[in-house]
Amino acid sequence: MIVLWFTVCGIIGYLLGSFNGAILVSRWLRKEDIRSRGSGNAGLTNFYRNYGGADTLLVMAIDVGKTVLACFIGRWIMASYDPVWFDEGAMLCGGLSVIGHVFPLYFGFRGGKGILTCDTLAAFIDWRIIAILLGVFLVVVILTRYVSLGSIIGCLIYPFLFWIRYPIDKNITDGTIMMTVMAFLIAGLALAMHHANIKRLIQGTENKFSFHKKNK
Repeated sequence: MIVLWFTVCGIIGYLLGSFNGAILVSRWLRKEDIRSRGSGNAGLTNFYRNYGGADTLLVMAIDVGKTVLACFIGRWIMASYDPVWFDEGAMLCGGLSVIGHVFPLYFGFRGGKGILTCDTLAAFIDWRIIAILLGVFLVVVILTRYVSLGSIIGCLIYPFLFWIRYPIDKNITDGTIMMTVMAFLIAGLALAMHHANIKRLIQGTENKFSFHKKNK
């Protein structure tokens, strides 16, 4: 029975996550697809570099909102089944929302890199996890001006923070394995989506962050 409820959570999360904010806003307000601009990625950084801050706030609202909604729905569904699976429901539904953001059903499975949605999920689950992630990210970006490097390092430590928060050797029957596996899955996915950035960082050709957009 629990498999059925987890399946429902996963499907709902994926469908919600497929509403990619960058694609929606670029089509609504700019009458074009963000994936035809810059790096071709439907993510927050590429959107900001091409359209600036005002529209980017709307993108953030959509992507944060859909992830939070997915977490609430997952939490509600699994808590209705058994309160023990409270956090696991949020993690599963929210985690599939991240996957939907990266591979959106409605937009040819070409979405963003999942950093904002991963961070939103972490913030929903435990504020201490997102506090550490944001702290590391800001330090790296301030010192290097590479947003991608901050994101990559965040991806590397992301699942281990969940592992510490939900130690699987404490009680393997309470769902903590699922929490950690999902954290490794979505962090690994986000890291894989940065493969081009990693290559450019190694070559020294990666773009540094600027508060000025490149194009109008």
